Amino acid sequence: MLGKDRLTAPKLAGALLGLIGLAAILNPSSIDWTNINVLLGAGMVILAAISWAANIIYIRAHRWIASPLQLLLWQVLVATAVLTTLAIIIDGLPRIEWSWRLVLLFLYSGLIGTALAYWAMSMVNKSISALTTSLGTTATPLVGIASAAILLSEPIDASLAVAAGLIVTGIALATLGDRLSRSQATANG
Repeated sequence: MLGKDRLTAPKLAGALLGLIGLAAILNPSSIDWTNINVLLGAGMVILAAISWAANIIYIRAHRWIASPLQLLLWQVLVATAVLTTLAIIIDGLPRIEWSWRLVLLFLYSGLIGTALAYWAMSMVNKSISALTTSLGTTATPLVGIASAAILLSEPIDASLAVAAGLIVTGIALATLGDRLSRSQATANG
């Protein structure tokens, strides 16, 4: 499943630490597992992680005819059509009060938050090992936790601090494993 990537000791250790860090974030004592909405949210997070993993594997194995940048417009148009249709089916037609601010927010969300982010992730997936890329995406919850602490004054308990340390260490080990693999490949010609 890793394709051409070699699983080295630093990469394996990094993956293990990253997974333990994620498990620490989802520890049963810090989450209300009796709340159906919490279970649904955790299930969606797991489904998103599986989807990203499939995306990473596919991008690395795909034989590219066009660049990710050339395909980006079509990906965004298809996603917009699917999500708009689902939103209308589930929530009905929206009542929109158009303003310049709303238009700018749409442009920012569509161009920067979606198109640029997806293009950048595709380029990273093509150039860095699948394992390192996947571990890098585990930093996403850390950004959310840090943002909540800074912007909303949410407390960071010991389990979150340990989880953050494990995830960051896992990312560092996987990156180190990538550098060692590249330097060995360069030395071997």
